[in-house]
Amino acid sequence: MAEASRAYQEFFIEYLSVKGLLRLSEASMLKGEIERFTRLSTMNPLTKEEWEKIRRYLEKDELTLEEALELRRLARKVTDEYGDRIEAWKLHIYASIMVGWALRRKLEEEGKLEGGG
Repeated sequence: MAEASRAYQEFFIEYLSVKGLLRLSEASMLKGEIERFTRLSTMNPLTKEEWEKIRRYLEKDELTLEEALELRRLARKVTDEYGDRIEAWKLHIYASIMVGWALRRKLEEEGKLEGGG
């Protein structure tokens, strides 16, 4: 059930981001809560290096598509372990927004975004 919910969340948030309906400023409001959550990095299946990657990605205002996809892969691991914590899902939402915006930039660069938004 959690996997189906996560897949739906990813699709919906990416779609809204690609369409320009979710802005990066809206994603930034999630960062504070996510950063507090990453302090749990002492006892979990993520390595110290993976938590550091998450922190580095959160410090950036813009991610490449590859970085955004990596952040979401890590966010999935976080939801697998901490699915009972709302902060895990906020990280996943943030990562999905970043994927959507990275896709939007790529489509804009390729001239494939219809209607300019």
